Amino acid sequence: MKILLINGNDKADFLISALKAKGHTITVVDPDYSRCRALADTFEVTAFCGDGTKEVTLAKAGAEQADAVVALDVRDSVNLVACELAKNRFHVRLTYASVNNPKNVAVFKQLGVDKCVSEVDWIVNQVEQDSLEDNIKKYLPIENGRIVICEAVIGDRSPALNQKLWEIGFPPQSIVSCIIRGEETIIPQGSTQLAAGDKIVLISSSRKIDEALSLLSGGKPRKKTG
Repeated sequence: MKILLINGNDKADFLISALKAKGHTITVVDPDYSRCRALADTFEVTAFCGDGTKEVTLAKAGAEQADAVVALDVRDSVNLVACELAKNRFHVRLTYASVNNPKNVAVFKQLGVDKCVSEVDWIVNQVEQDSLEDNIKKYLPIENGRIVICEAVIGDRSPALNQKLWEIGFPPQSIVSCIIRGEETIIPQGSTQLAAGDKIVLISSSRKIDEALSLLSGGKPRKKTG
């Protein structure tokens, strides 16, 4: 793909390197002449010194031939204008914008930006996902505590991700009774494959619950006393 990269400061270095390694052709637009020169010399890319929110600059940089525009400025307003100009004036198929304020993501999408990348949102989602991966959202002990019904969530790093139930190797006295996937409720079979975000309703003896949960979360079983 021919990719037009607008601004980016230090972010551009890593992105250019990664994209070039995948065989993409990169053209850089940046208002800092010394920055353009450094990127051109270091990564052997074409660089244009100018304002990426100006039509004349994007035209000189070959926006009409670009398959994608990636706007990485620290100012959301710059990224939005650059993407809108690329999409509406030069009919670039794909526009990507770095969004520093997560509240702006919805606005960017409404105005036609194809993909928005919010570092803050990503970090928050990871923290929330990690907390869910630590296993249990709720316990419901029955039969004087001998049997436990609990709910666990399959995260991106779960060892059970994309595994079929028969492949997981649950301990005896443990069974997955139900899988909640979005709005769908699944009564599982041995061939049922687990996906990220699945909520697992697990029934187990109290002695085996930690072992069963560790197979879903990847955490170590908790030690019991007594």
